[in-house]
Amino acid sequence: MTILSARELVGGYGAVRILQRLSIDVAQGSVTTLAGANGAGKTTLMRVLAGLLPVRAGTIRFGERDITHTSTATRVEAGLTLVPEGRLVFPTLTVEENLRLGAISPRARSKARSRLDEMWTLFPRLVERRSQAAASLSGGEQQMLAIARGLMAQPSVLLLDEPTLGLAPTMVNLIFETIDKLRAQGLTIVLAEQDLRRALGVADHAYVIENGRVVLEGRGPDLINDPRVRSAYLGAPA
Repeated sequence: MTILSARELVGGYGAVRILQRLSIDVAQGSVTTLAGANGAGKTTLMRVLAGLLPVRAGTIRFGERDITHTSTATRVEAGLTLVPEGRLVFPTLTVEENLRLGAISPRARSKARSRLDEMWTLFPRLVERRSQAAASLSGGEQQMLAIARGLMAQPSVLLLDEPTLGLAPTMVNLIFETIDKLRAQGLTIVLAEQDLRRALGVADHAYVIENGRVVLEGRGPDLINDPRVRSAYLGAPA
């Protein structure tokens, strides 16, 4: 069942149009990967889906609702949460304070305590640092915190924008292990990721985006073996 869909989206920054009538569908309980080079429009699409950038044309549906022109707060309350590129944790607040802020919406507030315990279980390293300022964490630990803070909102769809950017290989492995665990729990994930081979390998479905348009789509493992993808993005012979 489709839980999130975008149809003929046009959007961008000011007068600069990035998305060029782009359409995607996200199945409930799946991992959907957005693939493409830097500047292709992946982050713009994530920000439009989250309500951080306006839709100039087209529609976005979340479940049975048209959310095309709703606020970001309304989308979070409905169950759509973005973990943005660059982590953007609150540096002077502690790990636990960052997490509690993630549960500020009415949707999440009543279950914040039990949700916090779930985050300690999912990210045991954060338990050891719960009283530390977020700025004192490593880049990988800050990414764990950013994902955990997004999960505190109790999303039914989590938008993950470049979650492994700049991380050491061990942390990259941990992030992808976490994605697998979250999918096994039934969470729907939309993933924009620089490590394309790993991102396609974990994807139930993937879209290749160029210049704000979808140019290829299919099962993630199938796209890994597509000659066009191998030549353009994986540095392998076509």
